[in-house]
Amino acid sequence: MSIPKIRAALEAGDLATAERLARETIESNAEDALAHAYLGSILAGRGEASDALAHYRAAVALRPNEAVFHNELGNALARVGDFDAAEKSLREAARLSDASPEINNNLGNILRGLGRHAEAAEQYREALRLRPDYSEAQTNLGVVLQEADDFTAARAAYEAAIATDPSNAFAYTHLGLIAAREGHLSEAETLHRKALEIAPDAVAAQANLGIVLKDQGRLKDARAAYARAMELDPHDAGLHSNLLLAQCFDPAMSEKSLYAAHRTYGERREINRAAPFEIAPREDGRLRIGYVSPDFYAHSVASFVESVLAAHDRSRFHITCYSNLLRGDNVTARLQSMAEVWHDTVSASDAELFDRIRADGIDILVDLSGHTANNRLPVFARRAAPVQISWIGYPATTGLTRMDYRITDEWADPEGSSDQWHSEDLLRLDGGFLCYQAPPDAPDLDARVDGPLTFGSFNNASKISESVIDLWAELLRQEPESRLLLKSRQLADEDVCKRLRDAFQAKGVVEGRLAFRGRIASRTDHFALYRSVDVALDTCPYNGTTTTCEALWMGVPVVALRGERHAARVGASLLSAAGRPEWIAETPQDYVEIARTLAGARPPRAHVRDALAASRLMDAGRHVSELENAYRNIWARYLEANG
Repeated sequence: MSIPKIRAALEAGDLATAERLARETIESNAEDALAHAYLGSILAGRGEASDALAHYRAAVALRPNEAVFHNELGNALARVGDFDAAEKSLREAARLSDASPEINNNLGNILRGLGRHAEAAEQYREALRLRPDYSEAQTNLGVVLQEADDFTAARAAYEAAIATDPSNAFAYTHLGLIAAREGHLSEAETLHRKALEIAPDAVAAQANLGIVLKDQGRLKDARAAYARAMELDPHDAGLHSNLLLAQCFDPAMSEKSLYAAHRTYGERREINRAAPFEIAPREDGRLRIGYVSPDFYAHSVASFVESVLAAHDRSRFHITCYSNLLRGDNVTARLQSMAEVWHDTVSASDAELFDRIRADGIDILVDLSGHTANNRLPVFARRAAPVQISWIGYPATTGLTRMDYRITDEWADPEGSSDQWHSEDLLRLDGGFLCYQAPPDAPDLDARVDGPLTFGSFNNASKISESVIDLWAELLRQEPESRLLLKSRQLADEDVCKRLRDAFQAKGVVEGRLAFRGRIASRTDHFALYRSVDVALDTCPYNGTTTTCEALWMGVPVVALRGERHAARVGASLLSAAGRPEWIAETPQDYVEIARTLAGARPPRAHVRDALAASRLMDAGRHVSELENAYRNIWARYLEANG
């Protein structure tokens, strides 16, 4: 009898022998259900899910009352992305089994994949009722609660999973994600390192460690962590993107080295042969524009894309949005109402999203994220649309030669000096590459809160480099009665605050002149904090974007130092479009002098807001008209070049 021999080979890890025996058994007796199931398991383990399905289906057909066969079939269906059929198989397995926590756990995984988080949580809890020490189900419960933003319950689930199984590296790194979200970066680092102590080759833990180190401003350590993650999984494009984003924060990176690093990404990803496009005239004559982003919610990108979506000329342009977002908010709902077609793509593979875009017949596909988190650049690398454009969300080239254009302007990327550092052609808009829309929850302008002269920066703390500290310390030395207010989510972490306090102390700025604020949950309260700021200080060489616009909207003047690459010239672009070129410094000395001048003669807040509202930076009609003309021109160029 061959089944015991197959089982013995599997237990010995001799998969080749087990496969040979299973095939021989099926050849001699095609109705041996267990042999089909064993062969399906071997093939599935080797990644041959489609072939495995045929054998699992044979096993189910031969013994339809065997719960374990339905369970394995469901798991295999899930691996090929057929979640609906997987759910059906697993529910049948659950019906046939009186009490199988593994089946409940697997069904929970399927329901989570379908986005039905509450039902998934029920299945995980049922698995735990049947087996209270089931660490995997406890961990999966934590994941689904975390994805539902129930972080308190998720933390409790992960802690329970670890109590049951102290070697659960996955639970440790997910606890680290929660700690990081709460601003406790040192705790997050400890948890990720604990996960790596348990499982040194855990790619997710290594990548998560890199993110935390980057957020702490420890860029060298972050790059090392990302590089290690890429060694563990060289095919993960997201890991490569993380490394590139960290390099954008590094003042030591030259334009040449930054370009070379991004081109390496393109060379690794643009390996398929781009399929041709059939361009046929449409009855309505409208160009089909697709916008791809994970940031269609209350995010910085939305502050610049909402006015564009609202102002598009629908008689000339058809708008489709591809949202790579797990859960939306009220901003998502507004944006969705502005698109003629909206696709939620977070569960779609790159291949599936590519096929979806091709089927939609998109003419111009616009990426809004670059190498930031949850991007879909691998889809662009495959050439999903005839014309592809990078815009808004990233301060450097994508490195893709199949990204045809990058939208910018003459201030951010002066002609002649920037073009050589881009794989894309630079498409410069005359009035500026961004159009800001103030959020409806920004409060009215009230009187300045009583207190000392206060300089402020609400930028990402990772942008506060040593050169920024030098610059701000010099300003504080020249204004001895002033203080500096910094706000960033990272500043909820005491170790990050201490590093900053020590750095300023070394430059002669005592602790009492520094004030730190972490994340503020209410956006209204976030904006209200600007009432305590007299002059906003931009970071360099990685400028702020949304923070600059928010400060201006709240009536606070902003000082920016023009630098040598796009990330260091965004402040100059925004202030030029806002009609405030006099607030742009060309040297560190100019920066200090402009800040002191504004501190001594502070413009009325209402004047600053009104001037912004009347400027090109908030003129959506003009901005979208320029953008649409650019779309039409590059589409005509494409048709001319492609017959």
